[in-house]
Amino acid sequence: MISNKIKEIVEQRKKSIQRDIDFMRDIGSEIFKNNRRPLSEIIKNNQGISIISEIKPASPTLGNIKKNINVKEIATEMESAGVIGLSVLTEPNYFNGSYENLKLAIQSTKLPCLMKDFVVDEIQYKIAAQIGATNILIINSICNLEDSYRKALEYSLEPLIEIHNIEELNDIRHLYDIGFKPTLIGVNNRNLKTLEIDLNTSKEIIPKIKREFGDDIIVVSESGVNIIENINFLLQYQADAFLIGSSIMKSNNIKEKILSLRGVN
Repeated sequence: MISNKIKEIVEQRKKSIQRDIDFMRDIGSEIFKNNRRPLSEIIKNNQGISIISEIKPASPTLGNIKKNINVKEIATEMESAGVIGLSVLTEPNYFNGSYENLKLAIQSTKLPCLMKDFVVDEIQYKIAAQIGATNILIINSICNLEDSYRKALEYSLEPLIEIHNIEELNDIRHLYDIGFKPTLIGVNNRNLKTLEIDLNTSKEIIPKIKREFGDDIIVVSESGVNIIENINFLLQYQADAFLIGSSIMKSNNIKEKILSLRGVN
Protein backbone atom coordinates (compact mmCIF):
# COMPACT_ATOMS: atom_id res chain seq x y z
CA MET A 1 0.00 0.00 0.00
CA ILE A 2 1.12 3.55 -0.72
CA SER A 3 -0.24 6.82 0.61
CA ASN A 4 -2.55 9.12 -1.31
CA LYS A 5 0.32 11.60 -1.49
CA ILE A 6 2.55 9.09 -3.30
CA LYS A 7 -0.32 8.22 -5.65
CA GLU A 8 -0.76 11.93 -6.33
CA ILE A 9 2.95 12.39 -7.07
CA VAL A 10 2.94 9.43 -9.48
CA GLU A 11 -0.15 10.71 -11.30
CA GLN A 12 1.29 14.21 -11.62
CA ARG A 13 4.55 12.74 -12.89
CA LYS A 14 2.67 10.95 -15.65
CA LYS A 15 0.98 14.22 -16.60
CA SER A 16 4.30 16.09 -16.79
CA ILE A 17 6.00 13.72 -19.25
CA GLN A 18 5.70 16.37 -21.98
CA ARG A 19 8.54 18.20 -20.21
CA ASP A 20 10.69 15.10 -20.65
CA ILE A 21 9.79 14.91 -24.33
CA ASP A 22 10.73 18.58 -24.76
CA PHE A 23 14.04 18.05 -22.93
CA MET A 24 14.87 15.04 -25.11
CA ARG A 25 14.16 17.08 -28.22
CA ASP A 26 16.37 19.92 -27.00
CA ILE A 27 19.40 17.75 -26.24
CA GLY A 28 19.11 15.91 -29.55
CA SER A 29 21.22 12.83 -30.17
CA GLU A 30 24.38 13.97 -28.38
CA ILE A 31 25.42 11.37 -25.81
CA PHE A 32 27.59 12.27 -22.81
CA LYS A 33 30.48 9.82 -22.85
CA ASN A 34 31.98 8.59 -19.61
CA ASN A 35 33.69 5.52 -18.22
CA ARG A 36 32.25 5.67 -14.73
CA ARG A 37 31.60 2.49 -12.85
CA PRO A 38 28.12 2.03 -11.35
CA LEU A 39 27.40 2.56 -7.69
CA SER A 40 27.57 -1.11 -6.67
CA GLU A 41 31.16 -1.49 -7.90
CA ILE A 42 32.34 1.68 -6.17
CA ILE A 43 30.67 0.69 -2.90
CA LYS A 44 32.08 -2.83 -3.05
CA ASN A 45 35.63 -1.49 -3.34
CA ASN A 46 35.32 1.35 -0.83
CA GLN A 47 37.08 0.83 2.49
CA GLY A 48 35.34 3.58 4.46
CA ILE A 49 31.74 4.67 4.99
CA SER A 50 29.98 4.80 1.62
CA ILE A 51 27.72 7.82 1.30
CA ILE A 52 25.58 8.61 -1.71
CA SER A 53 24.84 12.29 -1.32
CA GLU A 54 21.60 13.63 -2.74
CA ILE A 55 21.01 16.88 -4.59
CA LYS A 56 17.48 17.54 -3.38
CA PRO A 57 16.09 21.09 -3.61
CA ALA A 58 12.71 20.27 -2.02
CA SER A 59 10.46 17.47 -0.81
CA PRO A 60 6.75 16.94 -0.12
CA THR A 61 7.41 16.61 3.62
CA LEU A 62 9.90 19.47 4.06
CA GLY A 63 8.92 21.91 1.33
CA ASN A 64 11.81 23.97 -0.04
CA ILE A 65 15.12 22.79 1.38
CA LYS A 66 17.46 25.03 -0.62
CA LYS A 67 16.35 27.67 -3.10
CA ASN A 68 18.25 28.71 -6.23
CA ILE A 69 20.88 26.04 -5.79
CA ASN A 70 24.16 26.06 -7.69
CA VAL A 71 24.33 22.40 -8.70
CA LYS A 72 27.87 22.54 -10.04
CA GLU A 73 29.12 24.06 -6.79
CA ILE A 74 27.18 21.63 -4.59
CA ALA A 75 28.20 18.57 -6.62
CA THR A 76 31.90 19.43 -6.53
CA GLU A 77 31.69 20.17 -2.80
CA MET A 78 30.09 16.79 -2.20
CA GLU A 79 32.77 15.08 -4.29
CA SER A 80 35.56 16.85 -2.41
CA ALA A 81 34.03 15.67 0.89
CA GLY A 82 34.53 12.06 -0.17
CA VAL A 83 31.07 10.77 -1.10
CA ILE A 84 31.15 7.72 -3.38
CA GLY A 85 28.28 8.83 -5.58
CA LEU A 86 25.53 11.34 -6.18
CA SER A 87 21.77 10.96 -6.29
CA VAL A 88 20.05 13.74 -8.22
CA LEU A 89 16.32 14.41 -8.06
CA THR A 90 14.78 14.93 -11.47
CA GLU A 91 11.14 14.90 -10.32
CA PRO A 92 9.91 18.44 -11.12
CA ASN A 93 6.59 18.87 -9.34
CA TYR A 94 7.25 18.05 -5.68
CA PHE A 95 11.06 17.92 -5.40
CA ASN A 96 11.97 20.84 -7.72
CA GLY A 97 14.29 18.48 -9.54
CA SER A 98 15.35 18.61 -13.16
CA TYR A 99 17.34 16.82 -15.83
CA GLU A 100 19.45 19.93 -16.08
CA ASN A 101 20.52 19.41 -12.45
CA LEU A 102 21.47 15.81 -13.24
CA LYS A 103 23.36 16.87 -16.33
CA LEU A 104 25.31 19.50 -14.39
CA ALA A 105 26.18 17.04 -11.62
CA ILE A 106 27.47 14.52 -14.15
CA GLN A 107 29.50 17.08 -16.05
CA SER A 108 30.94 18.62 -12.87
CA THR A 109 32.22 15.43 -11.20
CA LYS A 110 33.69 12.01 -11.86
CA LEU A 111 31.26 10.27 -9.54
CA PRO A 112 28.61 7.70 -10.45
CA CYS A 113 25.25 9.44 -10.61
CA LEU A 114 21.83 8.02 -9.79
CA MET A 115 18.79 9.52 -11.49
CA LYS A 116 16.16 9.65 -8.76
CA ASP A 117 12.60 10.04 -9.94
CA PHE A 118 9.25 8.34 -10.15
CA VAL A 119 9.90 6.49 -13.39
CA VAL A 120 6.66 6.13 -15.32
CA ASP A 121 7.73 6.30 -18.97
CA GLU A 122 10.47 4.85 -21.15
CA ILE A 123 11.70 8.30 -22.12
CA GLN A 124 13.06 8.71 -18.59
CA TYR A 125 15.44 5.78 -19.13
CA LYS A 126 16.49 7.23 -22.48
CA ILE A 127 17.32 10.62 -21.00
CA ALA A 128 19.19 9.13 -18.02
CA ALA A 129 21.36 7.06 -20.34
CA GLN A 130 21.94 9.84 -22.83
CA ILE A 131 23.12 12.45 -20.33
CA GLY A 132 25.45 9.99 -18.60
CA ALA A 133 23.76 8.62 -15.46
CA THR A 134 25.18 5.31 -14.24
CA ASN A 135 22.16 4.32 -12.16
CA ILE A 136 18.41 4.77 -12.08
CA LEU A 137 15.95 4.39 -9.21
CA ILE A 138 13.22 1.79 -9.58
CA ILE A 139 10.57 2.05 -6.86
CA ASN A 140 9.17 -1.46 -6.65
CA SER A 141 5.80 -0.45 -5.17
CA ILE A 142 4.86 1.79 -8.10
CA CYS A 143 5.99 -0.31 -11.06
CA ASN A 144 6.21 -3.75 -12.60
CA LEU A 145 9.67 -4.68 -11.36
CA GLU A 146 10.47 -7.20 -14.07
CA ASP A 147 9.61 -4.79 -16.88
CA SER A 148 11.39 -1.86 -15.23
CA TYR A 149 14.50 -3.91 -14.51
CA ARG A 150 14.69 -5.12 -18.11
CA LYS A 151 14.27 -1.57 -19.38
CA ALA A 152 17.06 -0.23 -17.17
CA LEU A 153 19.48 -2.90 -18.39
CA GLU A 154 18.44 -2.21 -21.99
CA TYR A 155 19.71 1.34 -21.53
CA SER A 156 22.88 0.20 -19.71
CA LEU A 157 21.73 1.67 -16.40
CA GLU A 158 22.31 -0.16 -13.12
CA PRO A 159 18.97 -0.24 -11.29
CA LEU A 160 18.72 0.68 -7.64
CA ILE A 161 15.67 -1.37 -6.66
CA GLU A 162 13.91 0.38 -3.80
CA ILE A 163 11.80 -1.63 -1.37
CA HIS A 164 10.02 -0.61 1.82
CA ASN A 165 8.84 -3.81 3.50
CA ILE A 166 9.69 -7.46 3.91
CA GLU A 167 6.93 -8.65 1.56
CA GLU A 168 8.66 -6.96 -1.37
CA LEU A 169 11.47 -9.53 -1.16
CA ASN A 170 9.12 -11.79 -3.13
CA ASP A 171 9.61 -9.51 -6.14
CA ILE A 172 13.39 -9.71 -5.76
CA ARG A 173 13.11 -13.50 -5.63
CA HIS A 174 11.16 -13.40 -8.88
CA LEU A 175 14.02 -11.59 -10.61
CA TYR A 176 16.39 -14.36 -9.53
CA ASP A 177 13.89 -17.01 -10.64
CA ILE A 178 13.83 -15.62 -14.19
CA GLY A 179 17.61 -15.38 -14.43
CA PHE A 180 18.49 -11.86 -13.32
CA LYS A 181 21.10 -11.10 -10.67
CA PRO A 182 20.30 -7.77 -9.02
CA THR A 183 23.39 -5.92 -7.81
CA LEU A 184 21.91 -3.02 -5.85
CA ILE A 185 18.93 -2.84 -3.48
CA GLY A 186 17.77 0.18 -1.54
CA VAL A 187 15.84 -0.24 1.69
CA ASN A 188 13.84 2.92 2.27
CA ASN A 189 13.15 3.58 5.93
CA ARG A 190 10.16 5.73 5.02
CA ASN A 191 6.82 3.98 5.19
CA LEU A 192 5.09 4.81 1.89
CA LYS A 193 1.67 4.52 3.50
CA THR A 194 2.21 6.74 6.56
CA LEU A 195 5.34 8.60 5.27
CA GLU A 196 6.92 8.08 8.70
CA ILE A 197 10.59 7.11 8.99
CA ASP A 198 11.91 4.23 11.11
CA LEU A 199 15.52 3.01 10.86
CA ASN A 200 14.35 -0.34 12.20
CA THR A 201 13.06 -1.02 8.70
CA SER A 202 16.67 -1.43 7.55
CA LYS A 203 17.49 -3.32 10.74
CA GLU A 204 14.80 -5.88 9.91
CA ILE A 205 15.16 -6.19 6.13
CA ILE A 206 18.88 -5.88 5.33
CA PRO A 207 20.05 -8.99 7.24
CA LYS A 208 17.31 -11.01 5.51
CA ILE A 209 18.49 -9.77 2.10
CA LYS A 210 22.08 -10.74 2.91
CA ARG A 211 21.13 -14.16 4.25
CA GLU A 212 19.00 -15.03 1.24
CA PHE A 213 20.86 -13.41 -1.65
CA GLY A 214 24.42 -13.34 -0.34
CA ASP A 215 26.97 -10.71 0.56
CA ASP A 216 27.70 -9.82 -3.05
CA ILE A 217 24.46 -7.91 -3.31
CA ILE A 218 24.93 -4.30 -2.24
CA VAL A 219 22.27 -2.85 0.06
CA VAL A 220 21.76 0.88 0.56
CA SER A 221 19.86 2.25 3.54
CA GLU A 222 17.75 5.26 2.53
CA SER A 223 15.95 8.00 4.50
CA GLY A 224 16.35 9.10 8.10
CA VAL A 225 20.15 9.03 8.28
CA ASN A 226 21.12 12.33 9.90
CA ILE A 227 24.17 11.70 12.08
CA ILE A 228 27.06 9.23 12.25
CA GLU A 229 25.35 7.42 15.13
CA ASN A 230 22.58 6.44 12.69
CA ILE A 231 25.23 5.07 10.33
CA ASN A 232 26.99 3.14 13.08
CA PHE A 233 23.65 1.63 14.10
CA LEU A 234 22.87 0.51 10.54
CA LEU A 235 26.37 -0.86 9.95
CA GLN A 236 25.61 -3.43 12.65
CA TYR A 237 22.87 -4.77 10.40
CA GLN A 238 25.04 -5.05 7.27
CA ALA A 239 24.12 -1.86 5.43
CA ASP A 240 26.73 -1.32 2.72
CA ALA A 241 25.97 2.33 1.93
CA PHE A 242 23.75 5.22 2.88
CA LEU A 243 21.73 7.50 0.64
CA ILE A 244 21.49 10.82 2.46
CA GLY A 245 19.60 13.84 1.19
CA SER A 246 17.79 16.15 3.58
CA SER A 247 20.32 16.38 6.40
CA ILE A 248 23.13 17.22 3.97
CA MET A 249 21.10 19.66 1.89
CA LYS A 250 19.81 21.46 5.00
CA SER A 251 23.33 21.95 6.32
CA ASN A 252 24.94 25.37 6.10
CA ASN A 253 28.26 23.64 5.42
CA ILE A 254 27.76 20.65 3.14
CA LYS A 255 31.38 19.50 3.16
CA GLU A 256 31.63 19.65 6.94
CA LYS A 257 28.36 17.75 7.31
CA ILE A 258 29.51 14.96 4.98
CA LEU A 259 32.87 14.67 6.74
CA SER A 260 31.07 14.32 10.08
CA LEU A 261 28.85 11.58 8.62
CA ARG A 262 31.96 9.80 7.35
CA GLY A 263 33.60 10.07 10.77
CA VAL A 264 36.38 12.26 9.43
CA ASN A 265 37.59 15.07 11.69
